[in-house]
Amino acid sequence: MGKIFTALNSINSFSKKMIIYSSCVAIISCIIGICLITVNSAFFHNVELYKVASTLIQRISFAFAQFIIGALIFDWFNANFQNDD
Repeated sequence: MGKIFTALNSINSFSKKMIIYSSCVAIISCIIGICLITVNSAFFHNVELYKVASTLIQRISFAFAQFIIGALIFDWFNANFQNDD
């Protein structure tokens, strides 16, 4: 567990901010999608609204994973190819 925390603390600030902001957007979008599905199942029973909400949750999960991978790759490039003149 300590190795994981050490590795996460060594990430540069830009990558940390990218992960934090993307996780906030992903959580808010997933909450919106869940609320849409709940309202739809309670009141409207509309198939299109359910598809839109479930697609929102699926796409934001995929985009969040891409942001995490991108931030970690950016951090790796920054750590390995940093120019120390």
